[in-house]
Amino acid sequence: MNEAARMEMIQDIKDSLRSSSIHLSQWKLLKSAKWSIEALQGMEDVPLDSSDMSQDNMMDANSSNNHAKTIFNERKNGRIPRMNDGFTEDEFDKYLLASSLFDCKEFDRCVYFLENVSEPRLKFLKLYCKYLSWDKKTVESVENVLVTGKAKDPNQCNDSSDLGRDNEQNSDSNGFTSYLKSKKDGSVQHMEDGHQSSVALILKELRDYLNKNELNLLRSKEGELGVALLYYLKGVLLHQNGNKPQALTAYVNSLSLYSFNWTCWVELLDCISRPDESLLILKHLNEQFELSEQNHYGTQRINTENIMLKFFKLSLFQEFSGNIDEFLANLELLLSIAPNFAYLKVQNALVYYNHMDYTNSESIFDQIIKLDPYRLEDLDIYSNILYVMQKQSKLAYLAQFVSQIDRFRPETCCIIANYYSARQEHEKSIMYFRRALILNKKSTSAWTLMGHEFVELKNSHAAVECYRRAVDINNRDFRAWYGLGQAYEVLDMHMYSLYYFQKACALKPLDRRMWQATADCYAKLKYSSGAIKCYLRALQLSTNPDQEAQLFYRLAEQYEETSELEKCKSYMIKCMELERSNEGLVTDEAIKAKLWLAKNEFQNKNYEEAYNYAISITNGTSQEVEEARTIARNCRMLLK
Repeated sequence: MNEAARMEMIQDIKDSLRSSSIHLSQWKLLKSAKWSIEALQGMEDVPLDSSDMSQDNMMDANSSNNHAKTIFNERKNGRIPRMNDGFTEDEFDKYLLASSLFDCKEFDRCVYFLENVSEPRLKFLKLYCKYLSWDKKTVESVENVLVTGKAKDPNQCNDSSDLGRDNEQNSDSNGFTSYLKSKKDGSVQHMEDGHQSSVALILKELRDYLNKNELNLLRSKEGELGVALLYYLKGVLLHQNGNKPQALTAYVNSLSLYSFNWTCWVELLDCISRPDESLLILKHLNEQFELSEQNHYGTQRINTENIMLKFFKLSLFQEFSGNIDEFLANLELLLSIAPNFAYLKVQNALVYYNHMDYTNSESIFDQIIKLDPYRLEDLDIYSNILYVMQKQSKLAYLAQFVSQIDRFRPETCCIIANYYSARQEHEKSIMYFRRALILNKKSTSAWTLMGHEFVELKNSHAAVECYRRAVDINNRDFRAWYGLGQAYEVLDMHMYSLYYFQKACALKPLDRRMWQATADCYAKLKYSSGAIKCYLRALQLSTNPDQEAQLFYRLAEQYEETSELEKCKSYMIKCMELERSNEGLVTDEAIKAKLWLAKNEFQNKNYEEAYNYAISITNGTSQEVEEARTIARNCRMLLK
């Protein structure tokens, strides 16, 4: 791609992001609008490289630079939407009223005044308000779930009796189950005007409208945008009812008409639960996905050039892994277009974080904070990194800093919870994780980390409930599956534990910890062949000599169980030799390996070898040292 074509693509992206920010703000999809304008602000013009350009291209580029300040004005009439585009006077007046009521969170009034509208964008706003009203009432009906574990019942007085720690946790989990059930079942809620509302009723009205009017609406730019918004809402409602396949189809239809709605891409990703599904959707997007010409500018009508598709591929990789080279090439391209976009920097940091390279990940988060110091999104991940690296002073500063910005954000509560956890104040940590969940019940990381805190308090049953909530919300979260495995392992329920570790392995096949935990479970169940396979896989993924010593020893133990003594001996020797390669760093496994080798050689009457192994044991428990001395003494007597 020459520089003139690159500059044209960047200008198309800027115009698209600017236009989408206006459209999405107008129709109250505020998170998507914020994402678009942040992406736009993160972009910067790349200076032209004269060494790679012909004279004609240089003249074109210079001309482009000379008129850079006038491009916005020249394109303003064609590419920058106005609020009243496509409206009659009466429709625009209704929009202004509905917009004001929405901003005041008077959703039922907004529905009432838009009752008989036929314009597709106003129809979307009406149905969206009806959905938000239903959601608000559903949440309010169980508003005390995370506090008392009891759903709010208008026919009963509140019971303020105290609950014990275990009872509170059990009630909490049961209450949250009722919350999830009420959301999924689409319970009927009463509107202020006496009408009833539920997901099914809203969905029926939306389907009837689309079936009747869709073909006529697609003929105009504004009508097409309205249809795209309605398909997005249809996907949300279907997803709410648990119908993921149809929801996925609705999201794809919406994105085909209007791809610059980032929240729609996020919802699409949430409909994908398995790696094979991710490959199928990626194949469809690459080969069959067609972008509308009316709501896409220039190069953004082409699949291979569309910036939103590239962003989605990044998110898809973070969830399901894939070709790392392709991911890094895609990330590098996007960073060259939007080098100051915080979202992209976070994706880069997450790559290091997921590969446990915490130093580089911390460094990138430091850059993000300098770039946008009051941005709280993803800082809970930064606090996880500081927690693992045991940088308590830096974590304390971060907790104090974010609490001054907004103490009622779920990210803030998670950061403060991590701070208290680092101080071993687990009760306070759980209290702040509860606050985070009151603010955002779908925070899987908060549920998972709260489960870790209960493990620290030896409350395995409560930990299991927390991990289950995380899995119910997001079954792609390997940390929750791994936590469940650990919790059941503490309870000595190894068959359950094995099942959950296998789930974690399937989601994170390149993580040594998952394979080692699965192998340990097989070993406890006396299934040596399975344990050996998993230990060998863990060994392939190991990068730390300390980890390798442990794996070598456990492999040797399993080969001893299967009476394969030659293989057992070879791995014991490898375990012992790691001590020499690590400059004399003694591990417990190396000591046990030496002791086993000494015993084995003594039994085989190789007394000199046994003596050499025995006298090399100078560390370990008193019993191990005494046993080694006994073998050495017996060998000396027999050698005489």
